[in-house]
Amino acid sequence: MRMADDEEAAPAVDGGEEPPSEEPASDDPSSNERKPQFNNIDIFLRVKPVPRPANRIVIDPLEGSVEFNIPRDAAAGLINNSKEKYLFSFNGILTPEAKQDEVFERVARPLVTSVLDGFNATIFAYGQTGSGKTFTITGGAERYVDRGIIPRTIAAIFSETSKRADYTCQVLISYLEIYNETGYDLLDPTREVQAMEDLPQVSLPMC
Repeated sequence: MRMADDEEAAPAVDGGEEPPSEEPASDDPSSNERKPQFNNIDIFLRVKPVPRPANRIVIDPLEGSVEFNIPRDAAAGLINNSKEKYLFSFNGILTPEAKQDEVFERVARPLVTSVLDGFNATIFAYGQTGSGKTFTITGGAERYVDRGIIPRTIAAIFSETSKRADYTCQVLISYLEIYNETGYDLLDPTREVQAMEDLPQVSLPMC
C-alpha cells in the first residue's frame, strides 16, 4: 500500500499562492488521513482478519496507531527492564472489516489522480508470507468484488482518461514478477509458459 515514513512535506506552490488550508477533523477515519502530497511516502496498515484476534494488540483507527503489549518474562527475574509496550503510527489503518473497494479508495485512488496529473506514484505491499499481500494487490479469483488494487487501478485509469476529452493519453502496462532477484515478464505473448522459469528474464538495474 502506499508505504513508508510519515514525512510532513508541504506541496510545492507557485509564488504568490497561499498553501491550501487544512480541513477540520472528522469522525470518519478516512477523512482524518493526511492528504497525499507529491513528495511524501505514506504508510497504510491493513489488518488481516483472523478467527481469534490477540488481546495484546490495541488498534486505534481514528488515531492511526497500533499498540503491542508484551508481558515481561517472569523467568528473567525481578530486575527486568524489558519494554512492555510498542506503539506504531500510520497514515491510515484498514481494519479487518475493510473491503477491497475501501482499500482502493483510501490507498490507490488519490495516486491514480496524481499520476494523470503528471506525478509518478508507486504502491508497494510489504509483509510476511501469508499476510495477504497478493489478495490486496491482485485480488481473489472467485468473486468480482474481491478484485484488488491492480485491476481496480487499471479500470480507474481508463475511466478517468475517458473523461479528459482535451487530452491524448497513451497507456503502457508492464507486469513483472521478481523472484530470487530475477525479473520475469508475465505479459510476454510469444511463448507458452509451463513454469515461471520459462518466462523471459528482464534486466533489474541495481540502485
